[in-house]
Amino acid sequence: MQQADAVVVLEAPDRPAVLRLRQELLDQSGSWGGVRVGETTAEQQGDTALTFSLPGRNLDAALGSIGRLNAVVRSTSIDVKPEQVDRNAPVTTSAPGADAPGADRVRLRVEIAEASPGGAGALLRLVMAVFSVVGMVAVGLWILNWTRRRGQPSTPSDGRRRRIIDMRGDPPTEETPRVPRQDW
Repeated sequence: MQQADAVVVLEAPDRPAVLRLRQELLDQSGSWGGVRVGETTAEQQGDTALTFSLPGRNLDAALGSIGRLNAVVRSTSIDVKPEQVDRNAPVTTSAPGADAPGADRVRLRVEIAEASPGGAGALLRLVMAVFSVVGMVAVGLWILNWTRRRGQPSTPSDGRRRRIIDMRGDPPTEETPRVPRQDW
C-alpha cells in the first residue's frame, strides 16, 4: 500500500463507536470528493483504518469534517506538497480514485483506535468505584441507625448505655449479694 499524504488518528471509547465512526466517515467521504481505496481492520484490537483518495484542494474540508465527528483526535500528520492542495489549479480529468502521476489527488488515511481500558486511568476508576461502594454502605448504615434511634428516648450524652434496674426488689451488688429472705 502506498504511503498516505495525511494521517488522522481518532480514538473511540468502544467497539460500537469504532464501527459508527467508520460508517460516518464512509457517508461523509462523498461530500469532500473522497473515494475509499483501502481498508484494514484489526479484529482483536478493535481498530480500523480507512484510506481515501481525494482532490488535494478538498483536504481542508475533509480534515474539518473529520474533526467534527464525535471522537477524540489523537494525532494529525500532514505531508502534502503545496501544488497538490492549490485551489487555483485546474481540475484533472482522471477517473475518480485514479492516482495518475502529476494528478492533484492526495491520500488521506484515517485510523480509528478503540481506547485502551488499562493504565493509570483504569486504576483511578477502580479506586473511585471502591470508595463509592464504601460510601454508599456507610450512608446506608447511618440511615439505619438514625431510624432506629428516632423512636427511642435520647441516650445519655456521655456515651454510656443506660441499664434499667428493677427497684421493687433488692438489687444485687458486690457488697450485698442477693440472699433469699426467710421468715424468722
